[in-house]
Amino acid sequence: MRYIVTLVWGILLGEVVGFLVSALAGSTFDPMLSMVVGLAFAVILFIMPVIMKHFDPEATKKA
Repeated sequence: MRYIVTLVWGILLGEVVGFLVSALAGSTFDPMLSMVVGLAFAVILFIMPVIMKHFDPEATKKA
């Protein structure tokens, strides 16, 4: 359930950031691009703990 909520928030916040950046840059707002970028960052946030745990020397000693 937490993954679904994180994806929804990633999409929502990606849309908001995309809108603000396009407004400040004076360009047109592309909602699909904002959604893709938001989802990409959400997926990166899912993968980061696994990658960081792999390089943790304390976690390899315990296993």
